Amino acid sequence: MRILEVADETFWLEPHVPGSGLIFSTYLIRAEEGVLIEPGPAAAIPSIMEAMQYLGIRSLSHVIPTHIHMDHGGGLGTLAELFPRGTMIVHPKAFRHVINPSRLVQSTRATYGNGFEAVYGPILPVPETQVRAPADGEIFPLDGRQLQVIYAPGHAPHHIAVFDHRTGGIFCGEALGMPTDVPLPAAAAPSFDLDDTLRTMERALALGPRVLFYSHGNTYSNARERIAQVTQNTISFGNLILESMKEGHPTETIGHMIRQRSSAHFPPNWEDEMVRVWLTGILNGYTLYFTNKGLA
Repeated sequence: MRILEVADETFWLEPHVPGSGLIFSTYLIRAEEGVLIEPGPAAAIPSIMEAMQYLGIRSLSHVIPTHIHMDHGGGLGTLAELFPRGTMIVHPKAFRHVINPSRLVQSTRATYGNGFEAVYGPILPVPETQVRAPADGEIFPLDGRQLQVIYAPGHAPHHIAVFDHRTGGIFCGEALGMPTDVPLPAAAAPSFDLDDTLRTMERALALGPRVLFYSHGNTYSNARERIAQVTQNTISFGNLILESMKEGHPTETIGHMIRQRSSAHFPPNWEDEMVRVWLTGILNGYTLYFTNKGLA
């Protein structure tokens, strides 16, 4: 497992989840009591605990998933058990789903299969007393730095981003696309909203960020350039899919078009499962959005 300091006392690691085929990224901010951003699934926790020990982080004051899809927040309940004094920070729309994750488990089964727990671990409930849903723009002071929670809907309605005022970095989850060489859009059924996605990107650009801390890869320092690029790509992929739907192309054909347009930008470490999950998200996210809008 690699551990890299990617900003001031901010460490990136890629937890090891055998058999998943997905890429996970977790961030630890070293302080008197550490902060964990993007815990990932429960199966990632052994790697996280190993990294904490290596970095001398003994406890966690806050655990912050950018959203509660299993690959970002599935381990939240397990971490709440391990760190009972820690606070789990989520969007208000995610609050009840981390306390009672039955619908989250159901949607995870639909995406990853009935046996997902064998690879990714269980999705456990979090005690209500350990969950906090901050206001949009709320700031958490932490050892001289300010972490600001920004509501970032689009990929999911319960998505947040975290802006670190000290480093000028945004922990962006999938709100600002993927960490591909040219940033590809990120969508997920059933709640992807194109209009919200574009508004979130505009808002992120207005923060004047210097660094993007991605959740399925590493960091990029040309933040404003990449936000501008992913905004255009999010629009252009939408145009391609909408026109194809209007022309009556079957889903399989549209999926093939998406893959042709994007495959040159897949990182070499993307395994088949990572490609499948991304392509399925794009195809189903956009097509369901346009169908629900009555546009196709």
